[in-house]
Amino acid sequence: MRLYRGLRNSYRPERVDPSRFAGGTDFTDCPAIALRYAQGSRGVVLVVDIDPDEHLSAVKLSQELWLGVPDAKRFMLWGRFDQFLIAVIPAKDLRTQLRLRGARSAPDETKTVILRAFIARELRDQQLRSQFAPRSDATALLTSREPGWVSSRER
Repeated sequence: MRLYRGLRNSYRPERVDPSRFAGGTDFTDCPAIALRYAQGSRGVVLVVDIDPDEHLSAVKLSQELWLGVPDAKRFMLWGRFDQFLIAVIPAKDLRTQLRLRGARSAPDETKTVILRAFIARELRDQQLRSQFAPRSDATALLTSREPGWVSSRER
C-alpha cells in the first residue's frame, strides 16, 4: 500500500516520536490531497510503501475517519515510519507536473492519476540510477572526467 503525507517544510525524522503509542502520523492514499498540505516553496510529499500483512509487528497502521473528503482515505501510522519511506518529493516538482499537463485546477481524481504516474516514474528512475551506479573504484575512475584526463576523441 502506497501512502502519502504532505509537509510544509522539509522532513525531519528526529521530530517523529519513536514511541509506538505516543502519537500517530497522518497519511492518505491520495497524492493530490497530500499535495494540498505541502504548501509553500519548501513543501514536500513523503511517500511510504507498507504491506500491512508483512509489517504488523514493525508498525501499527489504522484507518481513521476523515470528514469532508469522500474520495480519499486517511491512515494513521503509529511510531517511526522511516523504514517504509521510499521518497521525499519536493511539492514544487509535483505542482510543475500538474501545470505542464494543464491540470492545475482539475478535479482531485484527475490530479491523482497524473501524480501517481509521475511518482511511479520517479521511483523507477531512482531504482535504475542506483543499479547503474559505479560498482567499484576502477569503474568510477574510468568513467570520471577529472582534470588532466583526456579522452581518445579529444586527442
